[in-house]
Amino acid sequence: MKMQEEGLDIETTQNRDYFGALIHHLSLVRNKRCLLAYVYNRGQRIQCLRWQLGAVLPADIQGKLSYSEKEFFKNYSDLLGSYMTNIDLDLTVDSTPPKDPYIQVRVMDNVGEVLLDDQSTSLLRNSIHLMKRTEAESLVSQGILEEFLA
Repeated sequence: MKMQEEGLDIETTQNRDYFGALIHHLSLVRNKRCLLAYVYNRGQRIQCLRWQLGAVLPADIQGKLSYSEKEFFKNYSDLLGSYMTNIDLDLTVDSTPPKDPYIQVRVMDNVGEVLLDDQSTSLLRNSIHLMKRTEAESLVSQGILEEFLA
């Protein structure tokens, strides 16, 4: 009745309503895709942070994460840690394969005699040694040795 009083055609009005609803629906679907892509990207970046920085995030980065993102990081870190424990291998040590299996290191403090694989080595302060990378990694992470770049 109202449509007839205003002189509107029923088919034109129905098409306008249909297309308006269709455009609204398509924009909702597009916005949903954009939000899902954003959340996925944030998740990927959080995973990269775990591989690059380790199990503990610096305070400035933690301040930029939401509660859900912090929980995701914690759960991902726990999962990765339990996996590495199960296979008895630390996957976060070297993400790129070394060019040389040996590394030149400098001793930071007097350690004395240390048994490395098959031989005893004296580690004196500021002495430089050529060691297998696998032997040196744990000592470098403890701060006893540092990689010597000539």
